[in-house]
Amino acid sequence: MDIPVELRSDPPRSTLEWIAGHFGAGAQVTGIRRMRNAWAAAVHALDVDDATGTRHELVLRRWARVDLETDVGVVENEAAVLTFLESCAPGFVAPRLVISDPDATSADVPALVMTRLPGRDDLTPADGDVYLDGLVTTLRAIHAAPVPDHALGDYFPWGLDDLTDPPPWTRRPDVWLRAFEIARRPVPAYRPVLCHRDFHPGNVLWQEGRVTGVVDWTSTCRGPVACDVAHCRNNLALLFGLEVADDFARRYGPVDDLAWFDVVDVVGWGDLDTWRWHEAGRPDISDDTVIRAADDFLAAAVARVAGLD
Repeated sequence: MDIPVELRSDPPRSTLEWIAGHFGAGAQVTGIRRMRNAWAAAVHALDVDDATGTRHELVLRRWARVDLETDVGVVENEAAVLTFLESCAPGFVAPRLVISDPDATSADVPALVMTRLPGRDDLTPADGDVYLDGLVTTLRAIHAAPVPDHALGDYFPWGLDDLTDPPPWTRRPDVWLRAFEIARRPVPAYRPVLCHRDFHPGNVLWQEGRVTGVVDWTSTCRGPVACDVAHCRNNLALLFGLEVADDFARRYGPVDDLAWFDVVDVVGWGDLDTWRWHEAGRPDISDDTVIRAADDFLAAAVARVAGLD
């Protein structure tokens, strides 16, 4: 699959005028750049110069893909999360909410505007130890944040409604069938934390060897630690191999029911979409890379669950 045209196209003039208008008469959008490593929504870096000469560095997220239905409440959820994070200041950096338009009243599609953080994602780190420690420290800070008793929903597994046949690309259909049986079990009991829900290397920004922020709070919820750890592990296994994913888990520390969440994280996802990784600076990742990583990660998780039964 190629990059969808909706992600490649610049926002329309009407949407840019809505954003500029937020900063008062005479404000103008003076720079537009499509940001890489975005697939569910179109994401652009914007510069807005207001009448006083102040430049506002922003990020615009637009749910523009015509082949993906926008989840109900997704814009409101991210707006609520960013507002909450700004108020509680838990020790890590997140964007600040600027404006949102969940009903596409002013923008062309549901949209949200936030401040732009320094740094960029790093999928080819020079120092693996610094990299993993940075990810672990950042994720622990998220989980140590206060958990709001309002605004955010509770965790539920994704993609488990149609677990009938293994994906056509797998070379281990037997493993996937066993994984389906595991995934159908009830969600293990957990103590809720602030769960990012999409924590992985592509959503962590770095500058000069340190983490400068975490982005994409679209799906944040009250949920289990294991959900975030498993999702990051799944991505690390794809990017760097299963040993690195296991090392990340060791550095994070004991996590209840991680094997079950490892299984659910894989079976709830079924798209190859290697273009995402190519755009993010990893042209070495092929369909074969993704298939082997998913099959190996899932097989290891299934074996761990079996060892606990």
